[in-house]
Amino acid sequence: MTSSLVVGPLQGYRYWYAKWHGDQPVLQSVYRPTIWPAEGALRATCEARPGSLAAWVRRVLARRTETHPAPAWGCGCGVYSLTRLKADEHPELLPQAPQRGPFDRGVHVVGAVLLWGRVIQHADGYRAEYARPVKLLTVPALVRGRGAQSLLDAVAERYAIHLVTRVEELMCPA
Repeated sequence: MTSSLVVGPLQGYRYWYAKWHGDQPVLQSVYRPTIWPAEGALRATCEARPGSLAAWVRRVLARRTETHPAPAWGCGCGVYSLTRLKADEHPELLPQAPQRGPFDRGVHVVGAVLLWGRVIQHADGYRAEYARPVKLLTVPALVRGRGAQSLLDAVAERYAIHLVTRVEELMCPA
């Protein structure tokens, strides 16, 4: 079941990849190469927009390309988040060990995000027009790699967000 009547900013939960991008600490979407802005909100766009790779593929395959504001019914566009965090339902949201590759200096993190604008509610989450991170869960000491805590501290400072140590703290309103 989905719904589109949503009032005010909502708090959701999502997964990011915190990493160094040059000399800047950034939050990057896990399933897209999107780097979240440190100042202001991330605004969703639809990949069906003219000029996108998806639009080019649709043109090549002779599919009509429509432009619409994100999120939209009948499309998968929007900034995704979950409505609740429960480790038994979403074990992938628990803090992960840092990547161990020789060129990788990042860590997967879970956090709270404020959503507003057009928001479509689904059974387990939301797709929103605007989103801004407000809290990050720190990585447990047992899985913390060299530099992970200093990276998270730098991300928290750059994005002006709070670091918390327990999942329950993420669920408190920002």
